Amino acid sequence: MAIVPKEHAVDTDRYPADKASQWEKIPIENDQWTLSHNSLRCEINSMIQALRMFMDRIHDGSVPEWAANTIKEWWISHIAHITDHCKSEETIYKPMFTERFNWPAEIDELHDALDSVKEKVQTAIDKLNTEKSTVAAVRDALSDYEGTMLKHFQVEETTALPLMRAYFTPEEISVVQRKILEDAPENAMGALIYAMSPDGAKFRSDFMAVRGIPSFVWYLAFKGRLAAYKKDVVAKVEAIESGKEQAKKSGWF
Repeated sequence: MAIVPKEHAVDTDRYPADKASQWEKIPIENDQWTLSHNSLRCEINSMIQALRMFMDRIHDGSVPEWAANTIKEWWISHIAHITDHCKSEETIYKPMFTERFNWPAEIDELHDALDSVKEKVQTAIDKLNTEKSTVAAVRDALSDYEGTMLKHFQVEETTALPLMRAYFTPEEISVVQRKILEDAPENAMGALIYAMSPDGAKFRSDFMAVRGIPSFVWYLAFKGRLAAYKKDVVAKVEAIESGKEQAKKSGWF
């Protein structure tokens, strides 16, 4: 059942739920909040799939040390990404939104659940070594983590997100969302771009153009972040997926 914004009002007279029609140029699936969720969906699922393929190739129960280290390095990057994302929701979105509408309690409950399963992944990562069973433990923990994450995102996208768009104008939110991206870890922006399309084309057409961001900004602010994300995060997933260690550069270049 679709949420009814006016039923969540803090003060109907001061803050009416009448802004939804102003969001026509930015459909909910292209909202930055949704796109940020998609970047995390893509990031976690790609590693789960890579680990499944990797495990199928192991027949003697032994895992190369480089693979265990690669998984750990990937997790460090991911945990910075998801931690910053949840912090933005808790410290920026929630305080701002609760001035105009009642924040859905289920979101906080799922945040707590997400923290719990995240800790279980961390425990599995801490125990990760060259034994196949420890990689399987990480894969299973990540799968549980993904399930909770997806439920959390689905609740936000069907409650808080439409409420935001009913109580706030695009102009009010754009300032906040820009600040969130500017303050996010370097790879968060690259992750968002990559999830839209690995070559950045959809980001340029569906994100930049719609928001009136000049095309030259792609080269100044975004292209490098996409390249860095591919190198720092995607390449690690591809290494696990293929079973081949990332090539290491030597010398000055």
